[in-house]
Amino acid sequence: MSKGYMGRILWVDLTKRHFHDEKPDAAVYEQFLGGYGLAAKFIFDRQKPGLSAFHEDNILAMMSGLLTNGRAIFNGRWMLAGKSPLTGTWGDANCGGDLAPAIKESGYDGIFFTGKSAKPVYLLIDGDRKELLDASGLWGKQDAVETENTLRARHGDDFRVACIGAGGENLSLIAGVVNAKGRLAARSGLGALMGSKNLKAVCLRGDHRVRVHDEATVWKHTTEFLTGLETDLNDFGKSMKQGGTAATLTDSTQSGDSPIGNWLGVGSTDFPPDKANRINLFSVTQYETRKYHCYGCPFGCGGLCMIPDEPLLKETHRPEYETLCGFGAQLLVDDVKSIFMVNELLNRAGIDTISCATTINWAFEAFDKGILTEKDTGGLALTWGNHEAVVALVKKIVAGEGIGAILCNGVMRSAEHFSDTERAAPMHVHGQELPMHDSRSPNGGLDLGVGYETEPTPGRHTSTFSGWDQYLKTDRPKNKLFDKFRLKSRYEKPEDDDHEKQGERLWGSSCAEDIINGAGLCNFGFYLGPVPPLVEWLNATTGWRKTYQEYLLIGQRIKTVRHAFNIREGIDVANMRMPERARGNPPLTHGPNAYSGNVLQWDDAKRDYYRAMGWDETTAMPLRKTLRDLQLPEVEKALYGE
Repeated sequence: MSKGYMGRILWVDLTKRHFHDEKPDAAVYEQFLGGYGLAAKFIFDRQKPGLSAFHEDNILAMMSGLLTNGRAIFNGRWMLAGKSPLTGTWGDANCGGDLAPAIKESGYDGIFFTGKSAKPVYLLIDGDRKELLDASGLWGKQDAVETENTLRARHGDDFRVACIGAGGENLSLIAGVVNAKGRLAARSGLGALMGSKNLKAVCLRGDHRVRVHDEATVWKHTTEFLTGLETDLNDFGKSMKQGGTAATLTDSTQSGDSPIGNWLGVGSTDFPPDKANRINLFSVTQYETRKYHCYGCPFGCGGLCMIPDEPLLKETHRPEYETLCGFGAQLLVDDVKSIFMVNELLNRAGIDTISCATTINWAFEAFDKGILTEKDTGGLALTWGNHEAVVALVKKIVAGEGIGAILCNGVMRSAEHFSDTERAAPMHVHGQELPMHDSRSPNGGLDLGVGYETEPTPGRHTSTFSGWDQYLKTDRPKNKLFDKFRLKSRYEKPEDDDHEKQGERLWGSSCAEDIINGAGLCNFGFYLGPVPPLVEWLNATTGWRKTYQEYLLIGQRIKTVRHAFNIREGIDVANMRMPERARGNPPLTHGPNAYSGNVLQWDDAKRDYYRAMGWDETTAMPLRKTLRDLQLPEVEKALYGE
């Protein structure tokens, strides 16, 4: 198979302890690429609708990308997919690290788990050997880092491991899956789905080689791109290379990109530069011992750090922007060591730092307004800036003890438990916590918010690719979105009120992201200055001769299947909605986001997007014509009947 993909997927029935290889038709890869595109096809076709969150017939997919293990770069992303226990919608989570190549080296493009084991197990694939082995010595006794260390010591240091920690074992609805001792496929609560199946870990080693159609051409485009990264790296890229996403912290808090104080505050007054700088790029890299590279990455924007006199932090991943903002700027905490500790605790437990931080922000506002008291919190004073209380609360969440047993299921359920969703706003869309990028910004927050509300996995800031239109230009000019290192430039405002143009822009950025995820590429590779040769990589790898517009239609097909999954689950997709606070209603009174324009534009923009996608502009139901044009007869039958 010289197409970049292995041409096989593995089905693991945990109930029957049975393995089955399936060879999808070549046409399936042409229609869905890989990654969560391939997962969407098989989960939609094979899973019964309406299953409860932890029903054993729910499918969990662990996927590589179409370009993984080829000669492209930034190609090391792996994905989880399944019905989200957190939201009840389509769920997926994206991660770097070192697992993606191991999936393909095992001979597969993805692994699909069904059923439920009677006792804790882990999957071992060693070459052509496949076994489900006893994990009772790991379950409840070892966190994610300890589990990986144990399995690699037991089977070999060249094995790659993905596992759950206490979060997944305890069915925390904000749990993810961990690889590389702290890299998480974090969103959608899919670690809880893995835990519900009594699946502790996946441990992989193989020697299967990926074969591509035209390796020389792929490498030619890769080397040209690498040369561009050396000569034309923009300011954002230079900062990323130095400190990863931590480099954006100070700028983001001051530009209005970072929500502050559960979306009530303003960075310039509540968390000014003198505070932000205590948890920014230089504050975290001072503890760095070496750079961390995900597989297939020439850049190495990660970092491994050591905090003196902290045994748990002898080796720890450098916190990313979302964690620094969520547990720092949002909570008005400027103690960087406490954020390192929180980051490590959650990584070891396999709990999403975004969802956890957003939930804790709600708890702090609720405490401030008297909804929660020290009786509820176990004696913790949840006052803004109290970093010791933050660490203590995270420990309760990891252990599932006291108030932590409530907060570990996310902000929507926490607010419902305490019967107050009005005075302290739970910042989520359909149950998934909002990330640390503000949809109220006049500098493109509209695009961000539309993504929060329309993405099949709601509340995600990585659902769109704002540089998609660069590929429409034959000369591929340098991507200038980040030339000036200002995060507010990422999302561009519409040039005018032309609804067709706005719809096309939203359609393009949405569909392009599904191409990136189907290919298994890292988003950061697209914002560094030189424009990656996406189409050239795909065509030379597979032997296809598709245009960029044809790939966008593949992205539209993937998005439509994921979207249709939600409709089939009975979800009113057109009314998935952010809290009014995130819509700027009422608007902030000062700061960069003291702006009310988006309030009147949200629903118009969503209708523009629906029309461009070929969905009904009121109900968001994909039109029959759209489904036929996209060659989705199974989806048409599911949504419309015979």
